[in-house]
Parts: sequence; structure tokens; C-alpha cells
Amino acid sequence: MPGRGGAGRAAQITITTYANGDRKLVQTQSAACAPKVTPGRQYDLRVWYSSTLPANVTLFRRTAAGWQYWTDLAKSPAVGVLSQRRAVTPVVPDGTDQISWGMGISGAGTLVVDDFEMFPVGAVTPPPPPPPAPADTGIRNGTLAAGGAVPTCFQPAGFGTHTVQQGVSPEVPAGATGRSWRIQLDGYVSGDRKLIPMQSPECAPTVTPGKTYDVSVSYTSSSPQNSLTLFRRNAAGWQYWTDVKALPATAVWTKAVGRTPVVPADTDQITFGISTSGNGILLTTGYGLAEFAAPPPPPPPPVLPVATGGRWTTVTPPGEVRGMHATLLKDGRVLLLAGSGNKASDFAAGTFRSMIWTPATNAFKEIATPADMFCSGHVTLPDGRILVAGGNASYPGVNGEVAFKGAKFSYLFDPATDAYTRIGDMADAHWYPTLTKIENGDVWAAGGIDANANGTVATEMFSTTQQRWLAGTEVPQTYTYWGSYPHMYLLGDGRLFYAGGHTFGANRPGSGASIYDWRTGQIGDVPGLRSPQLRDQAGSVLLPPAQNQTVLVVGGGDTEHNAEGTDQVDLINLNAVQPSYVPAPALPGGPRGYVNVVTLPDRTVLATGGAKGNRGAAVTASAIYLPTTNSWRDVTADPVGRGYHSASLLLPDGRVAVFGGNPADNSFEFKISVYEPPYLFAGARPTVDGPAEMTYGQNLTLAVTGNVASASLTSPVSATHQVDSNARLVDLAISEAGPTRNVTVPANRALLPPGPYMLTVLYTNGVPSLAKWINIR
Repeated sequence: MPGRGGAGRAAQITITTYANGDRKLVQTQSAACAPKVTPGRQYDLRVWYSSTLPANVTLFRRTAAGWQYWTDLAKSPAVGVLSQRRAVTPVVPDGTDQISWGMGISGAGTLVVDDFEMFPVGAVTPPPPPPPAPADTGIRNGTLAAGGAVPTCFQPAGFGTHTVQQGVSPEVPAGATGRSWRIQLDGYVSGDRKLIPMQSPECAPTVTPGKTYDVSVSYTSSSPQNSLTLFRRNAAGWQYWTDVKALPATAVWTKAVGRTPVVPADTDQITFGISTSGNGILLTTGYGLAEFAAPPPPPPPPVLPVATGGRWTTVTPPGEVRGMHATLLKDGRVLLLAGSGNKASDFAAGTFRSMIWTPATNAFKEIATPADMFCSGHVTLPDGRILVAGGNASYPGVNGEVAFKGAKFSYLFDPATDAYTRIGDMADAHWYPTLTKIENGDVWAAGGIDANANGTVATEMFSTTQQRWLAGTEVPQTYTYWGSYPHMYLLGDGRLFYAGGHTFGANRPGSGASIYDWRTGQIGDVPGLRSPQLRDQAGSVLLPPAQNQTVLVVGGGDTEHNAEGTDQVDLINLNAVQPSYVPAPALPGGPRGYVNVVTLPDRTVLATGGAKGNRGAAVTASAIYLPTTNSWRDVTADPVGRGYHSASLLLPDGRVAVFGGNPADNSFEFKISVYEPPYLFAGARPTVDGPAEMTYGQNLTLAVTGNVASASLTSPVSATHQVDSNARLVDLAISEAGPTRNVTVPANRALLPPGPYMLTVLYTNGVPSLAKWINIR
């Protein structure tokens, strides 16, 4: 079509039907056509366009590895006549010699583009310097007083399907000066709109890695859907960081204040604003930023004697396998699985890793790992092999990808060979799925992110007899998204209980917890869970013994809004006629998510570690929960901070091992913490011997030493992200005295799903024996 002013040609893109993706016009990504650039410089991009919907300015860059997606600049509003769009690139990273850029649209509509130009910043007449930042705000032109139709040093931003009208307004809080920015959304379907300090070196505030900042904006809004949104800049360019606070509707001017997470090591500037994502009118002004002066750390916890507090030691592996998934094998060794380990360079290189740790000797052995099992699901099968299903298919910033996406692959890990074997794929892709073993040994699976980076609603079932994933048509479907790593427990009647805990995202609609009959797909709400919106990154456990059918949910937060977390603990008796959560005593050590909880052989529960906010400050406090008295007892704190991507499990000798930790700077904690509970300092331990296999309902005799009062079977833990919903301790009915004990295995397979278990007996004073491995068939 004719170009601007009738000269030359312009290009037109028209999308008539739209489901996802985009279409754009960019320079050919070749040595001859794409413009050359100099690392360390910025470039002024100019293009004339008209569009029926907001348009993207998208950048690609070339390195020795080839062409890759770089960044998207702020969206350009819909405009009916050809208008010039100007934008400045981020600083060109080292290793980049060419860029390619252009405009595109992501929706049904028409875009026309013409007259592309690019100039090195500094080679054209520079704009007048922005006004200085007032000493008390830290933001240039924070009152929006300077500038014309768009305030100086600010830019509108947003995306999605809706109608938007926006511009400056004279309305400001009483006694304030300057102007405000008014956004009106109508016909809302998706997306958001906001005004933020301009993403440029001159305007966006500079920050220091390792520090924390308070950001503030004064606002009024008639929409209840608002949040304080942060962006950050690193060598790859500008990117979304996090939402630090949800904001309610308010008819009066209100100052919204939010605290950033700790600034990552690669970040030098941030910008922020209030996003509105619903029909209504939002006005903002009075932007401010100030470094947060953290209060002095609390005094260290008192040193407890080992008889009451237990003892921690640490082990440092020889390699750097990021043990985000920890599974106790039926021979007493521990499989630490990382995949790419949330490390972009390992994903790009196809370097996927696992390690075997032998706790008895502290020997380590690295294992060949064939795929990126990072954030997969895993469970111990009836024969003791480990089913690993789903995982990661893409990494943001690698090969032009902008999101993590799920994979369909699945593998069996065999402790006899220390090798993975690929088996058939799942019906759908899953990243962050939960795998829960049901009473016949089959495995139910659901939740997580699919191959399009969306939450999957597919329900899956692995048949252990057929050694395959059933087709979707063979499995009752709920067509509901359970979230990522939903905490799903098998009940004694064969149904499943969703405890309300999960990883990332909002809580499920309704009460936050539910009983689910996987045979029929029926789901019913269960009441009573407090603060369901704060159960992201919670810990949970089926309290011992499993016959009591009581689940405990511990702590949690809201990582998407950087909530500090909660110390609320709730429990539910699922044997009740009408089960309902009730409050339990608060978690010692204060509010936090990422709390690791693990059942101990003396029928108590250890809760340890955690962090405040999204990958925030570590909380090392540890405590033991006593189900018989519904109380907590403080014990010695883990000497290592544990937060995101940590896990814990019980070892056969009665110790607890805690792994991992992945702070905001994406470093990783490789040290393993090993906890010896107080019962290991209470004197001699009993012993137990019995058959290598037991069957349901079987009566048998165990050889024991000491005054043994009880016996139990504990499943080997296969944990990630603070939970293993298959973990359980099942009591065995016991009788007789002297050197033998008669025990009876429960006949209920749903109470005791088939597979390997650790047989343990207890003295009357609660001291456990070393465990003996028993297979239940």
C-alpha cells in the first residue's frame, strides 16, 4: 500500500481471527540486512504506524549462539492515523553485534508500518534533561507536573483485550501539586493498564543489588482489580519482575506502599506503577521510591541442649547438583534430581543433572540425566522404582522463548541400575504436576503448566500393571485447573483431598480446599481453611498415624504479590462426618512460606526453614509439632537458610535431611543439613526384624529387643517444593511382650498403598529403632 505522504510503500498486517501469538514486521535477520550495533550503546528507534489495537515494539539480537529474542519495549497505543513511535533500546549487551526490530500486534486488528529509522543515542540532538528528582521521592517528575500529553519521564504501559481512555488529569490529593494520570477501562476481557516511570537510563530509578526498596503511589480507583507492579532491568533488557501488593478500590486518595524483594545481583534499574485490570477509572500521582532500612536482625535463638533441641550438622557434596527434588530410595540412598536446576545456561547447553547421596557414608555419585526434569512430578512405585513425569520444555531468554513451558516426557529411575529409562509420554504436558499414588498402585497426576505456558486441566493416570499413561478418554476428567504442585492426599476411602497448598498463582475458587472423587470427577468444597490466598508455598502433611486421617497445613504466602507470609496453621479431621479445617497453634518463628514439614518415627512432625515473601529473607527457626497435644516445641534452628526450591525427608536411621534453597539472585545452596532429633539422644534404641514382604491383613511376628510399645510403616519420601503428598506413617496393631511382637497389617489398601516402607518400632519413651525395609504387596 502507499507509504506515508504517498511516497514509497507501507506494510500492512491484518489478523482476522485470533487465539494466541502475534504477527510483526522486522528487519531480515541476516548479516546483510539487520543493523549492526555496538555493545554498551543504546539506540533510538523510530517508526511510523497506525493500528486498531495496541502494538508491540519487539527486539531481537544476534550473538555467537545465533539470533534470539531480546525484549519488548512499552506497548504503543492504538492510533487511527500514521504517527511516529520513538523508543530507546536497553544498553546493548556484550557479545551482540546486530539487532533486528519492528512492530507487531497480538489480536484481531490491522497494523500499518512505514519509515523505519535507527540512530545511536548521542548521534542526534538529545532531548532536554528531565527535571531532577525531589529529595523526598527518588522519582523524577513524581508529581507528573512536567511534560505535555504524557508526563516527562513517564510512559503508559499495558496489554490485553479492553477499551482504554487515558491521559493527564488535574485531580490530585488535597494539598498536593502537579497532575495525575487517568485510566478508564471499559469492555474488559483481559490484560491491564498502568503508568510507570520511563524504562530508560535517564528516567528509571537506579537501585543497588542486595538492597530492598519501598515504592509508593497515590491513587483512587473504582475497580477492585489493582496491583502495585514492578519491572527490572538487567543485561537482557527490561522485564516484568513481580506484583508486590494487591490494591482495593478506593473513592478517596490513598497512598499505596509496597516493598520490593531483594534486588537481584544482575539488576541496576527498576520501574513500577499501579496496574488496573478491570472496568473502572484509576488515577495515579505522587510516585516515590526510598531505600528500605531493615531493622537489625533479631538475636540468635538460644542454644538448646541436644536432649531437647536435637543437633544439626552439614554435608557438602563434591559437585554442584541443584537438588530441587529429593527421593529416598528403597536401599536407603537419596536421589537428588536437578535437571537444569532453574539455570538458563544449563538448559541452553542441555546439561541436566542428578546425584545419588549415600547418607551412611556421605558418598556421592553423579547420574546421567537424559532430559530437563526440573520441576517434574515424581513418586515411588510399588516395585520401588521412581516414576518421574513432566518437566521443563523451554526457558525464558533461551532460543527466543519468553516463558517456561511443560513437557510430556516421563521416565523410570531404577535404584538397581542407577539409570533412567524413558517410557510413554503423558497425554498432556505438565510443569509442576503432582503425582499421587492410589490404592491399587496406579498414579493419579494433574496440575502444572502445559506446552503453551498455560495451566493444564488434563487429569492423567499411570497404570502400573500396563506400565503406561492412560489416554485422556480412559480417565475421568474434571476440566479444572488444580494449580501447580497441588497438595493432593489419598484418603482411606479412596477419594483424594486437596489440602489447599500449592506453588505459585492464586488459590482455587471456593473455600480453598476440597474432597475429590477421581472416579467420578466430582469435587466438593471443604470449609474452614483460613487465608487460602496465603497458602502458596505452604507446607502440609498427613499427620501420623495415617489412620487418624488428619491433615496439617503450615504457613505459606503469596509470591505473586510478595506477601510476607502467614504463621497460620490449620488442621482437619477427614474422618469427621462433615470435615472442616480448624485453627491450630501458630507456627513458631513467625510468618513465612517455603516451610519444610516431615513426619518423624515417634509420630511427631518437624517443621523447619522458610522465607518471608517471594524468595525473601530466610527464617531458620525449627519446631516439632506434637499431634497428641496439638502443640509446638521449639528445637535447634537449621544453620543453613532454606527457602524456594528446598525439600526435606526422613532417613531410615531416624535423622532428617534438608536440601536446597534458591534465593532471588538465583544462587543455590548446595550444603545438606542433617538433623538428629532429640530422641536420638535419649538412650539405647530398640531393634526390629521381620519378613522382607507383608501382605494386606496379614498377621505376623516381629523379633524385637527392648520394651517396645508400638510399630509403624513409613513411606519413603519423594519431595519437592516443601511437600510429598504421598508421605504417611501407618500404625500396625501390636500385641504380646518379650522378644517378639505380633502385628497386623491394615487390610485397607487406600490407607497403605503398595510399595516399599520403613518398618520402625518405638520404646515406651519414644525412641525409635533403625528402620527395616519392608515391601507391602
